[in-house]
Amino acid sequence: MDNHIRVALADDHPVIRMGIEATLDDISTVKRIGSAADSTQLITLLHAQPCDILVTDFAMPGGDHGDGLELIAFLRHRYPLLRIVMLTSMDKAPLIRSLMAHGIHAVLSKTDDMSHLRAALQAVHIGRRYFSPSIAQLMKSLPRVATVRLSERESEVISLYVNGESINAIAEKLQRSKQTISTQKVSAMRKLGIEADADLFKYAIELGLTQKPPRE
Repeated sequence: MDNHIRVALADDHPVIRMGIEATLDDISTVKRIGSAADSTQLITLLHAQPCDILVTDFAMPGGDHGDGLELIAFLRHRYPLLRIVMLTSMDKAPLIRSLMAHGIHAVLSKTDDMSHLRAALQAVHIGRRYFSPSIAQLMKSLPRVATVRLSERESEVISLYVNGESINAIAEKLQRSKQTISTQKVSAMRKLGIEADADLFKYAIELGLTQKPPRE
């Protein structure tokens, strides 16, 4: 019986990807099932082979399934048992808060030594969270993050709203009532600790989710 941890890798930077591949291939308990440069290649890979843990970059444009939080929401829906280790060069507290809200299991800063990837994989494999040193330091200011998690529907609503869709338009698009959409938006904002729409748009812009200004 093969007891290896099956790991997929996604990163759009060839040099970085090669370095992570070398790190993964040096871990005796890991079997790398393949690598992808964008979300299109990633979904093709995950469809073709069983995978336990995905190690992925946060910003990875160009694929059919988006990147960042959009891709995470898609993965959670399509592969609910897949555990995710997120690599990021961003060090903003709102990003880390949102990653936790979206059910990410481990976050590693690209500024930290890649040797932390081994520990992250071991922790995630047994159901624990892991943060590299830079992220762990940032997390000290966000004590409530670990308990925050947006539902898939809340994630959908927030993503559409910050990209310019009105409550009415979202309700029509998702075939839900306006009251339901409004309730899901309010619930998501409460979980994220955001009270006003202006702060929601500021939060979205910080994460690179939208470049559009708030509605008047």
